[in-house]
Amino acid sequence: MATQIKLPDLGEGVLDVTISRWRVPIGTAVKSGDVILEVATDKVDSEVAATVDGTLLQINAHEGEIVPVSAVLGFIGVAGEFLGATPPAPDAVAPTAAAPSPAAAPTATADESIVKASPVAKRVAADIGVALASLAGTGPGGQITKSDVLAAVAPTHPLTRAPLPGDLAGESPLVVRRAAAELNINLQEIAAGRPLSTLTKYDVLSAAASRAAGKPVKVAPAFPSVATVSAAPAAAAAPPAPPQAGPPGSPAAAPAAAPKAAPAIPGQFRPGEELVKHTRMRAAIAKNTSASAFTAPHVTTMWDVDMSAVLAHRAAHKKEFAAGGVNLTITAYLFEAIVAGLRKVPAANASWSEEGVILKRYYNIGMATALPMDANGLGGLIVPVIKNAGELNLMGLARAVNELADRARKNELRPDDLADGTFTLSNYGTSGSRFQTPVIVQPQVGILGVGAVEKRAVIVSNGHPLEPNLGDALVIKPMTTLGFSYDHRVLDGATADAFCAAVKGQLEGYQ
Repeated sequence: MATQIKLPDLGEGVLDVTISRWRVPIGTAVKSGDVILEVATDKVDSEVAATVDGTLLQINAHEGEIVPVSAVLGFIGVAGEFLGATPPAPDAVAPTAAAPSPAAAPTATADESIVKASPVAKRVAADIGVALASLAGTGPGGQITKSDVLAAVAPTHPLTRAPLPGDLAGESPLVVRRAAAELNINLQEIAAGRPLSTLTKYDVLSAAASRAAGKPVKVAPAFPSVATVSAAPAAAAAPPAPPQAGPPGSPAAAPAAAPKAAPAIPGQFRPGEELVKHTRMRAAIAKNTSASAFTAPHVTTMWDVDMSAVLAHRAAHKKEFAAGGVNLTITAYLFEAIVAGLRKVPAANASWSEEGVILKRYYNIGMATALPMDANGLGGLIVPVIKNAGELNLMGLARAVNELADRARKNELRPDDLADGTFTLSNYGTSGSRFQTPVIVQPQVGILGVGAVEKRAVIVSNGHPLEPNLGDALVIKPMTTLGFSYDHRVLDGATADAFCAAVKGQLEGYQ
């Protein structure tokens, strides 16, 4: 019996994936553990391996398609094995002996939201302007499939035309849309009036290269629009208007004026405005941060920290760590200080539930990492996690930070690298920021932001801490400011400050 190809556990919050590439074609013999497929989530790319030995018999999801994490992507079995027909859906009605009359055909409904159609069929229909409610589905239980949508358009429609020179063979519209989303390319702009379904990934890459070079990114129209194709027969069928007679000696009457073109659809944006479609990562960030802001009552407390001891310790041990192949960064000290703070205030390493506070007795610390910006100033954010940070010394933390940062730059993070965090560090000081109010990563209850380390004038007193005295001195010190955002349902001002005090004490206490 054939074995289903399904996705491995991709972590909490992942609902769907994009099929990036099949490594092997149908009919290929594979062994258990062989990578047969690559998929992409909104944050990382992952590989899917075969779980049994056999032959790839069937592929259900093709490159560029977006499928739910529970989908069956294909089958592996014995070469030549018959998979059988797809079973009908539970709600499918068995056919009766009598053929249905035309009057019994389903009527179209204006509410597209209740039409039963596959996700791919919905996206293709939206791209080419087909009303799903007007179609009859041939899929299980009457579901409308991609084939049903394509069969409803004229053979002359660009989506169903034969490939032309320059097209990418077998390319799915979703491949084009995903490339445009990743490169922040406006498909409407580069289409320049031609149907979006005629665009190829080459058009998107060419537009991105043109934009980077400061050149226009438009693509010349190559195909008539759907409206033009549908209107052409009607225009050809209309008889020409007879010429109107004029008075003797007058010039020949001018021919009848051509029908006026349909008025253009008013633009949605003002001159100088451009719509940049959201990438999947940006959409996920918006969803998660908005949900966090409306779920947890955020409060942020600020603490100034003298980094003199950390910098002195780092200068004294940097070569020693480098000899072991480890770059000793300030981030490693921050992780160590966070663990000290969480040990002091366990409630900061927890999550909220209606039944009570769930304390975590392990320390999985996330490291918020910004991705490079594009030409429009749009970037992304991922949060790889150092697991069991409380069991690592400074050398182990520094090595873990190096490895995660390196894999993030190379786009080699695995779903497991982003899962199960209990607390998060946002070291926005690396970009020069002095202070921010970071947003909590749900379901955690706290996130520590750290600003840039910079020289500041600090008053040092050897006498009374507040009243002026001869022991006061103005000293230049390397300082940073912590911004600790916490969930006020779990932590209060006193407990949050106790956490920050422990972090400050760890950073300032290095010998």
